[in-house]
Amino acid sequence: MSAARLDAERSAADIRAALEARGDPARAVAERAYLKSDVVHFGTSVPQMRSVVRAFLREHRDLDHDRLLAVCHALWPVAAGAVVAHEPRMAAVELLDARQRLLTIDDVPAIEAWIRAAKTWALVDTLAGHVAAGLVVADPAMSDVLDRWVGDDDFWVRRSALLALMRALREGRELDRFFAYADALLDEREFFIRKAIGWVARDLSRREPEAVSAWVRRNLARMNGVTMREAVKYLPDGGELLAEWKAGTRSPAQPRRRKSVG
Repeated sequence: MSAARLDAERSAADIRAALEARGDPARAVAERAYLKSDVVHFGTSVPQMRSVVRAFLREHRDLDHDRLLAVCHALWPVAAGAVVAHEPRMAAVELLDARQRLLTIDDVPAIEAWIRAAKTWALVDTLAGHVAAGLVVADPAMSDVLDRWVGDDDFWVRRSALLALMRALREGRELDRFFAYADALLDEREFFIRKAIGWVARDLSRREPEAVSAWVRRNLARMNGVTMREAVKYLPDGGELLAEWKAGTRSPAQPRRRKSVG
């Protein structure tokens, strides 16, 4: 094992030990049930996890790209049969988020592998909505990545395609891409896709209310309750749109949709 790899393994072991020492067994049981998780949980709170990560970064102010990725890989192995725990995974995500400036589009395969392995919003949403979103702003080539993600078989990857647009949308970019993705995914029954469409539309509506309102109105007949209620929350005409949608779902021509679960 190379000295660099050994150093990364030691750093990851130190982080893991610090996280485990701060764990609460009762919290671990509750959190594992809440997240429907199938990995080990220490029961370490998010503020405590972030404190451990900040301490590591203070001690390693010269952290470069290769060592950052090596430590993250050591914290979160994705090989079949690897023993993983939730809090070290969270620490890896927090490290990537804190040092986004070191990442490039060449790191997308690793980020995507972590998204696929995560299987929970608690990890995916930062990987997509922060880490991948930063790359979308920095590199136009990420558009091709997102176009691939939005059609992926894994719904967490499809969700990531939506969330990764949020930073660019806040800068007034990628409106057409978001609406195209939303149109493509609107008929999905997966709760986490429906919720993501609504979240992004809700956030966008603060800056582009007319565009979001027009999109909602075009798609009233296709809207589900999860997406609809999120999307119209901050729209000036949100109440009117919601009333029209409710009336439409109860009309003889369009039977009431089943209430989504989750």
